[in-house]
Amino acid sequence: MEPRLLSMHENYNPMDYGTWPYYEAARTVAPVEGNLAERTAIWCTKKATYVFTIYKQHWDNMYFMASSTMYIRNSKTGKKYYVKEHLGAPLDVTYWVKGHAGDYIYSVSVFPPLPKTCTHIDIGDETEPETVPGTTGWAKTEAIKDIAVAELQKHQHLITGKPKP
Repeated sequence: MEPRLLSMHENYNPMDYGTWPYYEAARTVAPVEGNLAERTAIWCTKKATYVFTIYKQHWDNMYFMASSTMYIRNSKTGKKYYVKEHLGAPLDVTYWVKGHAGDYIYSVSVFPPLPKTCTHIDIGDETEPETVPGTTGWAKTEAIKDIAVAELQKHQHLITGKPKP
């Protein structure tokens, strides 16, 4: 189920949290602790690469932003594949997720397909958003470095709820 837009301000301003859109947290999963790599799963298809990232919702209303400068980089060749879409929410727009504190939610970013020869990747972002007055600020974006694609594929059970293969 896709997150549902609850409200949108007609004069969006990325530096004014009162104008950010609200989305309903529709994607919840079982609690997952650990670093970013341990909370990330990947699906590689002929049409696209899907990266699922799990976050703990610390407050009932929590803000997020998916940047168009997010990338997957082939660790061996250095070639970057930039995000094409963030399912359920726009790229480069800060938004609120309305849910329940303590829930674990996930987001889905869509990238171009990776070649089969790409076995190890980095996942990162080229930019850091500005701190917005009146907010707690952004956490430093964690990067995943030189991880085996197969390792992230093993994490698919975190999203599907099915046992590990």
